[in-house]
Amino acid sequence: MELHWQLLTFIVCLQSLRSAGFILQEERKCTYGRIEKLLRIRCYDLDLKEVPQNLKTSVEVLDLSHNRIRKLKSGSFQKYTDIKFLMLYDNMILSVEVGTFEPLTSLQEIDLSSNGLTTIPLELFQLPRLRNLYIDSNELTSLNLQALEKPVRAPLEYLNIANCELQDLPNLGILPKLWQLNASMNPLRDFKIDSLANLCHLQVIDLTKSQLSQCGCQQVTNHLMMLGASPKFVPVCMEALDIRECPLPYNRTIHSATFASCQTTVELAETRSFWLFGAGCFGGVCFVLLVVIFCVVHCRRKRAQRRLRNVQRRKPFVISPKNAINNRQPEDEPLHCDIARK
Repeated sequence: MELHWQLLTFIVCLQSLRSAGFILQEERKCTYGRIEKLLRIRCYDLDLKEVPQNLKTSVEVLDLSHNRIRKLKSGSFQKYTDIKFLMLYDNMILSVEVGTFEPLTSLQEIDLSSNGLTTIPLELFQLPRLRNLYIDSNELTSLNLQALEKPVRAPLEYLNIANCELQDLPNLGILPKLWQLNASMNPLRDFKIDSLANLCHLQVIDLTKSQLSQCGCQQVTNHLMMLGASPKFVPVCMEALDIRECPLPYNRTIHSATFASCQTTVELAETRSFWLFGAGCFGGVCFVLLVVIFCVVHCRRKRAQRRLRNVQRRKPFVISPKNAINNRQPEDEPLHCDIARK
């Protein structure tokens, strides 16, 4: 027992000396590495209070999770324009200055989950390559997106807004590429089936542990079945309601003008991709043909120049005057040739 108290006293004294600065703590730094040929910098759990500005500017995967960052400033990522994957989960982020994410035009995925955000930074939806957005476990109770510029430019494919105390799904306008939406652990008391008309490519929606009404549950399930999507993560409807009590408003979802516009956007994007691919192939073929023609012309020109140089090197021959005297030399006498001298 006495040994136990001595050990405890020693630990307390050691911690006191360390906190007073008499014992230096081992300095922890960001680590560098590669992940699938991308430069990764991991600054995980370093008690950082802001985004470090002394990292390699060519970083493509930046992990700043599990730190103490409270505010993101407009210049936080200005030097790191090559970032493709950004992890900021489990910090204390309460606010984001306008223009913070604007330089990240290569960003494909960002994780802002488990912070204190009360709104989604609107500029994220205008990033040209952002596919995956995690912003779950934030304080998005009264989400205000009235200033959101529509149509959204970001080609979002996955959106996680779980556990944010949302009363309804946020209206982000038409998202033609979004195929998975996680809105679980939200009350969704004001949920309206009309919001799903914006998501014509939806395949998975997670509404587990939400407070959907029986009618809302039935409407979502029927909507997904009409799309050929899986209702696996939709709360089980305890009873089938009569159509008079719970109408199936397909005219407000899959038969709506919004849904048709979403599908048109998808078709236009596919057509544009097809023509861009065709133009690329045609341009590639033309380039190859031009290279071949250039090589053929160049080779012919080289051969012609080589022949001309060979001809210029030869010594010219002239007929000897002996052969021209009276033109009477015997037929079997050989002709005389003089070599011209320079």
